[in-house]
Amino acid sequence: MTTLFLLPASCASGYAANRMQGVRLGTEAGAGGPLWVENLLWLGALVLVIVWARQMKRIFPAPAAPQETGE
Repeated sequence: MTTLFLLPASCASGYAANRMQGVRLGTEAGAGGPLWVENLLWLGALVLVIVWARQMKRIFPAPAAPQETGE
């Protein structure tokens, strides 16, 4: 469930921010929004990816490292 919601939401947020940046830079057509909205979308995408990664780490923990014998 985590992957089904967090990754698409992150991608949508990043895509929207990318389009707003393109409008601001003149490479995309359309009406641009304020810069703070674009920044919030980028931060939202980053936070969602970080939350997704932490959830994946909890679901699939890394195997324990082998113990040294101290010979």
